[in-house]
Amino acid sequence: MRLPNRSLSEYAARTAIVVLTLAGLQYTGLVVDGPAGIDPGHLAAVAALFPAFSYLIDVVVANTRATSE
Repeated sequence: MRLPNRSLSEYAARTAIVVLTLAGLQYTGLVVDGPAGIDPGHLAAVAALFPAFSYLIDVVVANTRATSE
């Protein structure tokens, strides 16, 4: 099994971009049905789960490329 070779700073940068984008969309009201506003619980959940799931996707991609070669 191969592991991805990305640094932790890349995961942190991608997570910050995703969380800031979601915060902006929530603030403008484009993502929610109710009144515009930021939901800190949702943003915290995304900030905690996004790096884990993106790492798992990178593991799958690294192993798929390894078996196809």
